[in-house]
Amino acid sequence: MSKLEKFEVDCLVIGGGVSGIAIARELSSKFDNIFLIERNNQIAQETSSRNSEVIHAGMYYDQGSLKSKLCLRGKELLYDYLKERRIEFNRCGKYIVSTSDKESEKLNTVYENGMACGVDDLTYDDSLKSKYPFLRYNESIFSPSTGIFDSHSFIHSLSRDFQGQGGNILLGNETLDVTQSKNGFEILVEDKNTNHKFLVISKVLVNSAGLNAVHIANLINDTNNYEEEYVKGEYYTYQGKEKLGSLIYPTPTENSLGLHATIDLGKGIRFGPSAFVVDEIDYSLSKDQKLNFVEADYVVSSLPLSLIDDDVVKNILVEVDSNLKKGGRFLQYQYSLANYGDMKRFFRDIKLKFTFRNMPPAFVYECIK
Repeated sequence: MSKLEKFEVDCLVIGGGVSGIAIARELSSKFDNIFLIERNNQIAQETSSRNSEVIHAGMYYDQGSLKSKLCLRGKELLYDYLKERRIEFNRCGKYIVSTSDKESEKLNTVYENGMACGVDDLTYDDSLKSKYPFLRYNESIFSPSTGIFDSHSFIHSLSRDFQGQGGNILLGNETLDVTQSKNGFEILVEDKNTNHKFLVISKVLVNSAGLNAVHIANLINDTNNYEEEYVKGEYYTYQGKEKLGSLIYPTPTENSLGLHATIDLGKGIRFGPSAFVVDEIDYSLSKDQKLNFVEADYVVSSLPLSLIDDDVVKNILVEVDSNLKKGGRFLQYQYSLANYGDMKRFFRDIKLKFTFRNMPPAFVYECIK
């Protein structure tokens, strides 16, 4: 086995997401010889490219906490940077809404906490009812300093800053092992494109490996016994006619900010994120979780159920039932009454109508869950 090449550096950052690149950019003014390694062939290919691109105002965090202070300061630094580099953003604001008296009490807690943390632009605002009459809610507060931005352009701008200040980025290079030494750290790295392995000797090591950070931490110190728990979230695009000019968030729970409506810079609307535990990192869309994402008020069908195999009809009705909220309606257009019994087994009430507006005329089943 040939002897491994060794490269000595002052600082090595593992992970080319937004955190790693931002840290490397800042440290490049303090170290002459600094490298960043990223296992993918492009920067920001994992968590950093899968987010809502929201600039948070800071009203949720504990008063006086480091997280609260960093959020407030970071928000202004980020807006300043975006302006300076002419990166697109929209200080669109965010509404947080309650849908019950109990939630309104929690909403007031969010308002008071935000004001105490220094988010002093929060206001109770009832203008949603005139702006978006299709929304149903009790009360709302408005955060004008919440915004959205082009995170991809931001990350690439940070990368250019880092490299412009003498930093080096190695793409497609994965950390295989880390050993502590008296002079710092020895990092075994493999170029995934060539299978070439080499050692990096670094005085300073920064673990910013995102979802792989636990693994890297355990490599750094074999007495560590950290375990991963992955929680996956998904967004779904809204394609209806309604438009939003601001973000709409529910009153938060103890564990999350809830499913919310976010807009992008093109005015598109997304709902999410969901949240569910998974065993491994998987960025594909989880089809089995889509049914748990939202319950529909209506499902409309003109499928020819009388011509479809009985088992398939049963599966269709099972899926319809699982997607409908309690009290929701399944509207089925059909030319016969052949499937009345099938629907009776799934729905608590069925109203049968007949319409001449369809050609040819048809029965309309209004099935209520």
